[in-house]
Amino acid sequence: MQKPFVFFDLGQTLVSEWDFIGHFDNKFQELLNGFGARIDMRNYKAVRDSIIRDRRIGHGSVRELIGEVCKVVLPAGYGPTVAERIEPEIKEGRRALFRFAEGAEQVLQLLSVRCDLGIIANQSEDILGLLASSGLEKYFKVKTISGIAKLKKPDLQIFQLALKEAGKEAGDCIMVGDRLDTDICPANRLGMSTVRVIDSLFALQQPKEECELATRTAIRLLKVPKAVEEILAQKGKDKS
Repeated sequence: MQKPFVFFDLGQTLVSEWDFIGHFDNKFQELLNGFGARIDMRNYKAVRDSIIRDRRIGHGSVRELIGEVCKVVLPAGYGPTVAERIEPEIKEGRRALFRFAEGAEQVLQLLSVRCDLGIIANQSEDILGLLASSGLEKYFKVKTISGIAKLKKPDLQIFQLALKEAGKEAGDCIMVGDRLDTDICPANRLGMSTVRVIDSLFALQQPKEECELATRTAIRLLKVPKAVEEILAQKGKDKS
């Protein structure tokens, strides 16, 4: 009997970015004030959260966030200069502060008994270094990374590429991610089941259409195996 397939997003799902976010926020707010913004951390976070909540950052990269924040707090045209100045901090922060979330190996170990595992993530190729150094790479049969595939979520093609590599139909797969627009909606549209992890900045998002309603919600990564078991149990009942 073939195993079901569970795909994971990385950023703010399997990979904890909270330390990086704190580092970035401090450096970015300091740089904004250096350009004359005069914004304290509380107001900076209010602007940041509003941009995330209103979905003004496209695929969600930190570089898109920089541009949108600059539009709000600085005169027109400053965005590219600010982005260039903070780029070294972003690269160093990713290298030093990205880490797998608490319980990541426990979750992957539990799920791998019953399921095959894969990744569908909007990340640059350097994320493969974290996978290798962590020792968690061994759990994944498929690793579909946007920086390598040259496709980005929510483009359905990146999901279809991962399904093809897994040799699976969408209905036999579950997508685990934190974003409604780039993880949950496209996976649902293809016929996958979905688990939304809400230990993320993107918990600010609220569903705007039916495709953004996750099959199950997990308050943190450690709750994902239970959500997956519930989905598989329901699928078993539906077939009987």
